[in-house]
Amino acid sequence: MHKQAWSVFTFLLFINSVFLSHAQQNTTRLWISGTSQMRVHNKWSLHLEAQFRSYEITPNTEQQLARGGINYHINSASFATVGYAYVTNFAFDKEQYEDVQVTENRIWQQYFIRIPYEKSTIENRFRLEQRWLESANKIQYLNRIRYLLRVNIPLIKNIANEKIVSMSFYNEIFLHFSPITFDRNRLAAELVYQLNPNLKLQAGYMAQTTNATTNHIILTGVTYNPDLRKK
Repeated sequence: MHKQAWSVFTFLLFINSVFLSHAQQNTTRLWISGTSQMRVHNKWSLHLEAQFRSYEITPNTEQQLARGGINYHINSASFATVGYAYVTNFAFDKEQYEDVQVTENRIWQQYFIRIPYEKSTIENRFRLEQRWLESANKIQYLNRIRYLLRVNIPLIKNIANEKIVSMSFYNEIFLHFSPITFDRNRLAAELVYQLNPNLKLQAGYMAQTTNATTNHIILTGVTYNPDLRKK
């Protein structure tokens, strides 16, 4: 069962091992996220997202991110998005919120498509980012492209054949439009529990690799996708 989906994940592990083999192992961190896709029309929905990222398992703020966007649904399996994000990056310290090193204003665009494959689904996400990073009264402009490949495998279904527990495996690579192309790579596995059709909880593990370091990250999150269309 799900042989092809597991094959895709094995391929993701192989690709990620190239980055891991050249990186030093670093600390274990914690990321907490809240995400919502609010459907307001047959063709339109709103993307809302907030993330807290800690240098350690206990709260020690590394980054705070707020992201919003407008989705245009091409069909039931794909949509395009344009949005804005605001990011604050903190120095490693013991929760000194005033010590902001870098702030970032970001405009982003993406295309998302979900492909059913036997009993699993495969997701592809292509994202472009235009980034303005400000530190010490200096502003740096960067362009970045991201590609995410995700495999969702159902584990437990209820009597109505609705997926209530599933595993999600994904890999995302980040590339700059600059002489130093590689930015980072993320390989993750998450357990997803569907509380109801609109609400789900996620918990998992991520290895994030930059040029020199791999960080081990505990992931926790909640996703709420209300349908506000008139029945």
